[in-house]
Amino acid sequence: MTKEKVSVSIKTGDHEDLYFKEQEQKKIKKLREQIKHESNKKYRDEHKNHCFRCGTESLAEISYGSVKVDVCVNDNCGAMHLDPGELEMIMKDQGGLDKIRKAVFSIFK
Repeated sequence: MTKEKVSVSIKTGDHEDLYFKEQEQKKIKKLREQIKHESNKKYRDEHKNHCFRCGTESLAEISYGSVKVDVCVNDNCGAMHLDPGELEMIMKDQGGLDKIRKAVFSIFK
């Protein structure tokens, strides 16, 4: 039986390098999320009064009780925009939708 020489080398610093790489990846992920949030906020602020349908900056706000309906005053569009929960608030009042339609179309008379 022959004896084979086996060499084992121990590298130092591998765990330390892995730790710092993980920390850098966490920082990069956090920065990317922050940039995404800021760019989404900037986009929303820049397009605050833009119609979702036609894209023009032509939204007018009409108050109906506690609900504010955004209406596009563009001749070719006329879209009505409701924020989340506003339709339910309007539907609580009987005939609320008809009143809003009349209010909206009275603008164009």
